[in-house]
Amino acid sequence: MRGQSGEIGHRGPGFRSGFVALVGRPNVGKSTLLNQLVGRKVAIVSDKVQTTRNRIQGVCNLPAAQVIFLDTPGLHRPRHLLGEYLVEVTRRTLAEVDLILFLVEASPNPAVGPGDRHILSVLQEARTPSLLVINKMDLVG
Repeated sequence: MRGQSGEIGHRGPGFRSGFVALVGRPNVGKSTLLNQLVGRKVAIVSDKVQTTRNRIQGVCNLPAAQVIFLDTPGLHRPRHLLGEYLVEVTRRTLAEVDLILFLVEASPNPAVGPGDRHILSVLQEARTPSLLVINKMDLVG
């Protein structure tokens, strides 16, 4: 998160702000989580893969902080030009944020697959602090 009072927003001593990227495989729930975090619909939610084509910003205002969440296209191994563009949008975003939330889908039989390993390698290259977020817990008994 960024600086102390006066740097961004001029909201008084101790106020902080920062950028947080939501990253994960396609359809892991990044857009749904963004909408929940900011308290309104700012991102399209669909069962269709790769609905998010550009990064989408949502702002969460708290008493002592402001968090700008960036919803990114799903990270995957591209097979065509559109896929390459979507992955590049996400990779550029990783270098511009203060924190990355790596979303994975809850599963009754959790296992790290090749897609998740690929994303982990991308996150290691980014060198930005990351947190693992297990999403869709309501779907697991």
